[in-house]
Amino acid sequence: MNDKKRILVAPLNWGLGHATRCIPIIRFLQKQDVKVFLASDGRAYHLLLKEFPELPIFQLPAYDITYRTSNMMWNMAFQFPKMFRAIAKEKKAVAKIVKDEKIDIVISDNRFGCFSKNAYNVFMTHQVNLPIPMPVAKQIGNWVNWIKISNFDECWIPDFKEEPNLSGKLSHGKNVAQQIKNVKYVGALSRMQKKQSEQKRKAIIILSGPEPQRTYLEKNILEQALESPHHFLVVKGQTERKEHFFFSENIEVVSFLTSEELNNAIAESEIVISRSGYTTLMDLVFLGKKAILIPTPGQTEQEYLAEHFHKQNIFFTTSQNNFNLKKALEKVESFTGFDDSVFKNNTFEKNVIELVTRFSKTVLNKNKR
Repeated sequence: MNDKKRILVAPLNWGLGHATRCIPIIRFLQKQDVKVFLASDGRAYHLLLKEFPELPIFQLPAYDITYRTSNMMWNMAFQFPKMFRAIAKEKKAVAKIVKDEKIDIVISDNRFGCFSKNAYNVFMTHQVNLPIPMPVAKQIGNWVNWIKISNFDECWIPDFKEEPNLSGKLSHGKNVAQQIKNVKYVGALSRMQKKQSEQKRKAIIILSGPEPQRTYLEKNILEQALESPHHFLVVKGQTERKEHFFFSENIEVVSFLTSEELNNAIAESEIVISRSGYTTLMDLVFLGKKAILIPTPGQTEQEYLAEHFHKQNIFFTTSQNNFNLKKALEKVESFTGFDDSVFKNNTFEKNVIELVTRFSKTVLNKNKR
């Protein structure tokens, strides 16, 4: 009988950030004496499939969240029923995976339905406190968020408990420990490696996030880059495609890059232009790069994070509607970037080892009866 722990890692498909920040965890798990399974949907599924072709992977129901307006409240209000239906479906899907594959531990990155009474469950998030502008809505939203997280045995926050930290008020404050049981700050996560490379272009433009806003930003940037004397690489973030072409003499376009390819491309670029998703910020901090951040309209978490770093003179921030490539490239030069020494305080490997070694199958089964 094979007594290896069987661990399922299931990131949310909401942009590519949840999947990419799970990559260092998956890689580290592969070095342990365990068997790893993956699950997701959409572009996150395709990314994991390309990064880990040797691992078994399952398709989960899609949330299909879109940002059609700049009002976060309206965006989410109309889609709550769809979200809760997806959560219910993924709970059933995970229950089947756990049963069929005899899964011992489930690590869910922001998928509220990815837990099982027959496994030990870990939820990973950088948003314990939701950045909702209306007080009453914020109170209700946070209450629902905390209730959902309470279904899990542990909550991992990919950040540092003390200052300096990356998520600010999203995952810090007295109410975090009060509302969430077994909170563990595991440190920032990055799939990147530090590299010294010749600078081949002015900027790499990394597109991501839900449609149609991803496409709106792509069109806006390409139009302005055509008028620029600088060279750019545009990564479209479309994992389901295989495109590589020159849009013009100074603009190279690729649909998707693997972690290693993206790592090399960023190292070869002076500046990174991207959304202000939390995973992107962790990568930027780790690599010590200057960046121009363009939060997804209506996504208050990205807007908060972008402003949080802009006020500290770390990353330059501009809105999608007011994006001016020429001015942004000028202004970003006066921003400092983040001190990457914070990564010395990472504890995610320690927490992974504790998770793997603490619970034997016998203990798990006994506790769940």
